[in-house]
Amino acid sequence: MTRPYDPDPYPRGGSALSRGFLPLALITLGVVFLLSNLIPDRGRAALIVLGLGAAFAIGRLTTGRYGYAVPAGILMAIGVYVLVHEFDIQGLRGMSSAGLFFVLLGLGFAAVYVIGLRPAEIWPLFPAVILVGLGLVLLGASWIGPLASLSWITAYWPVALVLLGAWLLLREAIPAPVRRPMATLGGLALLVYGILAAAASVAAGGALSRTGIAPGSGSAPFADTITLDQPISAGQTLTVANTSGSTTIHGGDGQTVHVVASRHFAIGGQGPDVRLTPTSSGLSLGSTTTGRGGTFFGDDGSVDYTVELPAAAAVNVQSSSGQVQVDGVSGPVDVTTTSGSVHLNDISGAVSATSTSGSIAGSQLLHVRQARATSGSISLESVFTDPAQITTTSGKVNLKLLPGSAEQLDVHSSSGSVEPQGGLQLSNGVTRRDTLSGTLGTPAAGATLDVQTQSGGVTVGQ
Repeated sequence: MTRPYDPDPYPRGGSALSRGFLPLALITLGVVFLLSNLIPDRGRAALIVLGLGAAFAIGRLTTGRYGYAVPAGILMAIGVYVLVHEFDIQGLRGMSSAGLFFVLLGLGFAAVYVIGLRPAEIWPLFPAVILVGLGLVLLGASWIGPLASLSWITAYWPVALVLLGAWLLLREAIPAPVRRPMATLGGLALLVYGILAAAASVAAGGALSRTGIAPGSGSAPFADTITLDQPISAGQTLTVANTSGSTTIHGGDGQTVHVVASRHFAIGGQGPDVRLTPTSSGLSLGSTTTGRGGTFFGDDGSVDYTVELPAAAAVNVQSSSGQVQVDGVSGPVDVTTTSGSVHLNDISGAVSATSTSGSIAGSQLLHVRQARATSGSISLESVFTDPAQITTTSGKVNLKLLPGSAEQLDVHSSSGSVEPQGGLQLSNGVTRRDTLSGTLGTPAAGATLDVQTQSGGVTVGQ
């Protein structure tokens, strides 16, 4: 007796989609690793982790295996976290690292629920809610402050006891197919209520409120505002040292420096001690911390300064991390930032600006002396009549010489083009791809505008 010939002695089980998982996963990983060779080094790690998450997501869709949804969601969340830190994405800078990680990890578990495509399997939502809630609390009051208006819900926690007792009393009368979904959804609702009530209580100054902050006042216990005032004379200098936070300075009338300091600190941190103190040259504005250092729940905090001072006062700002903005000042301005952009406007005094990592922008300036950026662009609109030096290591330079400018130009770019724009009229001008030189107007002795870039183009116009 003969048997029908089996054309495939090694039968492969599963659907066509299941058999297609391996080639699709290989294609995904191949594209990921190819792109990782074409993008900057700092983005490769995030791309690889995100690609692995995408590969597992494809595996869930093609094989039907629910287990692939778990690494897919978690790897994608970790990939986004790495991406945020590698590219220092604007708007997320300064956030608590631990808080951001927990929020993204919670969203990763929520993605597990979505990728899993099983509405009845709601277990990923439990860790999702817990982790997101914990992360929001770790991020500090600047993020949970709006929840203060919901603090009234904390008074209704006994309702949870009533509902739990009613469930225990009546659950046997509920049909079994309905009982389990009701129990799961009810537990999830109680979990959400507990996290929301705790966050609202913290935001409104509840059990975790700090000394000196009145409960129920509506201000978040981890963010507050203080004001300071000190007199200063024309020609004296306001020196600002800000280790973390933005600094905004406006010139005005009067003889007083008025400071509004917005302090931010997380659960494990302490509010910085902000001081405006007299010095031999004028006033000094800065803050000190507890010296305890950062904790898992946050660091010692940051301060955002908004300052109004007499326009004739001089300004000296040293900022480690944060944007600096100065406008309406007629005295000299000297700004140095380690990580943060610099914005200058309507300044008639001498200007010097340095940024290690960040751009420098200025408009309506009269006496630019120096602008230097290590990693960032420089864009200035000024009347140039003084010796001035503009340099960048990695970034473009865009200069607009306002009416009244008179300079000897000396512009060079090591790797980039130099372009005159706006009908720039130079005497004895020389223009090449990487060089621009010549005389604008009738400059004073030694009035040379020296522009040098290592990597980046230069545009000069009128």
